[in-house]
Amino acid sequence: MAINSPEKLELKLFDFKNQKKLILIFCTTILWVGALIAHFTPGFDYWLVGSFNSLRANYIYADFWYYYTKYMLYVVGFPLIIIYIASFKIQKLNPYRLVFMLAIMTSAIGNPIVDPMLKDLIALPRPQVAHLDLNSLYYVSGFSFPSGHAFQSFAITLPLIICFLTNDATFKRNWKKIVLALILLIYALTLAFSRVIAGVHYLSDILFGIGFALILMVILASLLQWLLDKNYLNLENEKWYATIVITITLINYIFIR
Repeated sequence: MAINSPEKLELKLFDFKNQKKLILIFCTTILWVGALIAHFTPGFDYWLVGSFNSLRANYIYADFWYYYTKYMLYVVGFPLIIIYIASFKIQKLNPYRLVFMLAIMTSAIGNPIVDPMLKDLIALPRPQVAHLDLNSLYYVSGFSFPSGHAFQSFAITLPLIICFLTNDATFKRNWKKIVLALILLIYALTLAFSRVIAGVHYLSDILFGIGFALILMVILASLLQWLLDKNYLNLENEKWYATIVITITLINYIFIR
């Protein structure tokens, strides 16, 4: 009796009805309005970055946030790709395959839109370039708006957070998943705002980047659900989709990052 055999697997995404979509769209609107207010309020973006100037002169503080902001993105990003590939062989991970795919898709597709497209289009100088009295933990080339780290931190975690908090026919919520969702949310928030602490981004950059991750995930989740409903995405052709997603991700790392 192979009740849980791979042949019985059905591709599923978490319950993502219009109510959840509207909530995320509303959150995106709030974040983008906040970004506009932060940017156009005279001196606010500058003041917030400058308020960490003296702390950045403390070597213990500086060392912690330097390593955190520069390398913590890879702590979830690379393992997520490995787990996604492993999910085709590890039966316990099978139900999460589309959730992993959505997280990787959101990151891979959004990354070149954020950097270089939006950054080069808006061409806002970074804080330490625009204001010589502002220090930073390290030099970062390119423009400031929007924050790629803020986008990436939520792009790779938001699908997992929603999945772990979902209680439907496929995904059963429990206290372990709730704790894991909270850990991922704290990780995403601290990584995103570490860019202000490090002195390489303004608050407006962060808020817009997070909002862009939310709205892009809504679009791509809707697309995946449509592909499932039309049977354009199924067990027979899933590996082709996986190959495309992984290829786009590798192109990002090799040629863009």
